[in-house]
Amino acid sequence: MKMCQALGSQGHDVVLVAPDFDEQYETNINTDYDFYKVEQNFKIMKLKVPKMKGRIFLYALQTLFFMIKNKSDLVYSRFILSSYLAVLIGKNVVFESHSSIYSDNKLTQNIFKRLIKNKYFLKLVVISEKLKEVYLHHNISNDKIYVAHDGADEVKNKELKIPLQGTNELNIGYIGHLYEGKGMEVIEGIASKLSHCSFHIVGGTPKDIAYWSQKITVPNVYFYGFVTQDKVQKYINSMDICLLPNQKVVHTHGSLKQNISEYTSPLKMFEYMASKKAIIASDLPVLREVLNENNSLLVQCDDYEKWIEAVLKLTDRSLREKIATEAHKDFKESFTWKQRAKNILKVI
Repeated sequence: MKMCQALGSQGHDVVLVAPDFDEQYETNINTDYDFYKVEQNFKIMKLKVPKMKGRIFLYALQTLFFMIKNKSDLVYSRFILSSYLAVLIGKNVVFESHSSIYSDNKLTQNIFKRLIKNKYFLKLVVISEKLKEVYLHHNISNDKIYVAHDGADEVKNKELKIPLQGTNELNIGYIGHLYEGKGMEVIEGIASKLSHCSFHIVGGTPKDIAYWSQKITVPNVYFYGFVTQDKVQKYINSMDICLLPNQKVVHTHGSLKQNISEYTSPLKMFEYMASKKAIIASDLPVLREVLNENNSLLVQCDDYEKWIEAVLKLTDRSLREKIATEAHKDFKESFTWKQRAKNILKVI
């Protein structure tokens, strides 16, 4: 949604094609644009797919029929089946990858091999240098790969805040999923030793929240559950420090199929930067592609004493403001969704 908005802002006619699997999602949503807080500068086409075995292949066929009927200069996709069908009918294709295709099943790998050999395949966009290295290792030509980290929108009003639970002097935020590897174990390990701080956990499924609520019993940790996009920004605005405690093993949406820790590009990192917040992050090579000692505090992901030291350092407001200002500067120069779209369009 964010990339379609960014591409639309560059004056292009953009249609987002997505499956409608006839399942119940979030309620009380007026439109998809409202839910994601994006401009209506692109169209959304939802293709109805019945609940049946193999429906992903049926959806791929429906995208094929859609592409045959509708003229387009470019197909930009993260769905490998539709990408391959697009080149077969002579559509120029850019495929964006957020994880290694070589960790997927053999069918997906074979389709990918055929895709990149097709003359209508223009570019493979990956979200980190580390992920690019994976593809280079499999002999994908360097000139066919482009690195585009994820991004965020610029924050129009950083003063819009939300009332937080607790009355401690320092508010520390974690925004995102709570499944294994995302870093809740760090908060579990440090919260009891930082009683003067409040830890605010925004996000997570009811099951994950129940699990961590039982494990973390100290009174200075608060769970807020899933909140809508507009409220997420208000929560971030309300924090003094934001945490990015990724571990060395992170599975996609709780799946055990592949570890994305080595090449992830966390959306929350850019949202923290856009919000001009002081960040404490795990010192992982992939995060260092964006973060450094000037725009954040970086510590070993499993060294809880270092995490505590980092929080104590940032009780100094002037230091918080210094690294937050540097992070915001880096964000504006390189990591807005609009800049990402411009960069990708330029190379293709």
